[in-house]
Amino acid sequence: MENDQPVEVNVMPKGLIYLPDSRKGSNLVSDWELEALYYSPEDNPDENLNYKFLLPALEKVKGLDYDFVVGFDHSLDRTIIGYPNPEGKFLVFNAHQQAALLAQAFLFEEEYPDFDRDKTKLVIKGIVLSQQIDKIVTKNNGAYKESHAGFEDLRERVLDTAEDFAEFLAFDERNHVLMDLEKEKNVEKQLGLIYSLVKKIKQQEKSLFDFHVDLQIRYKLYGEKTFNISSEGENKKIFDRFRSKPPSDAMHEELVSISDYKKQLFFNKLTGRKSEPELRQVDIVQLEYSSGLKITVELSQGGEKLFLHLSDFTDCYNKESFATSRKNIHDRLLKIVVSLGKMVINVN
Repeated sequence: MENDQPVEVNVMPKGLIYLPDSRKGSNLVSDWELEALYYSPEDNPDENLNYKFLLPALEKVKGLDYDFVVGFDHSLDRTIIGYPNPEGKFLVFNAHQQAALLAQAFLFEEEYPDFDRDKTKLVIKGIVLSQQIDKIVTKNNGAYKESHAGFEDLRERVLDTAEDFAEFLAFDERNHVLMDLEKEKNVEKQLGLIYSLVKKIKQQEKSLFDFHVDLQIRYKLYGEKTFNISSEGENKKIFDRFRSKPPSDAMHEELVSISDYKKQLFFNKLTGRKSEPELRQVDIVQLEYSSGLKITVELSQGGEKLFLHLSDFTDCYNKESFATSRKNIHDRLLKIVVSLGKMVINVN
């Protein structure tokens, strides 16, 4: 052969970091060969860290060959990741998808984990996040703890448990992500994790979207939905109804366990075992069913708001079945909400 040398392929990630303008001149960008775009917190509210929040950054990379966009809220406590789909259009991962992606990247090295070795990495998960995270942690020899949502709750959980481990990663359904308790180091570690992940998958000629789909195939495809089911003056009645009469027969589901954080009681219906949760008292009840369905009902802001969080999974056998599997699980969650609607209406 005239030329049997390997062809050099540029696998250096091309990404954009979206930061509040108060971080101009910091070292957050200089350590990475990534571009930066700054925003004014007054002009871009961050109450909901979603596609709309990231839109100015996504507009900047539109039509260009970027591998990812990563944005941080005003306080640098929350993170959102944008990625190109197979058609080149940029989308964003929801908090559940992002947590799975970060957990896998954090735990998985070049080879499969050695389960004879002591656990050195700790993952702390907000209780609303799906069981997919549990599967990722256990299959990659990580240590696992749960937490209520919010930066302070995650921080306290880290302080209580992380000293026995070399590294930690904590996250919740509100996009909080902690890898270090010092803000700038926390951002640096997240950027390092995302950068190294993208570089690795580019070497495999894959994208973040491909990596996401691979996770759904390996750990089953999870769907999650959150609904505001508030009914003025009825929120507490609805919440108490879920606690005292958890739905089961109407949905044709077998209830397996109840975690009542208001009563500070965990009850496994299959074994009859009762215990006290490790976490503090809050107005949350979580119901788990034999099918894998998880329902979390949260009463917040002094009873002004009531949220219903649903999580469930289905099989996804290959990349070709991804779109159909994703539609099926989301349709199933919507049907469950319809069934629960009768319970929400009939609160008296």
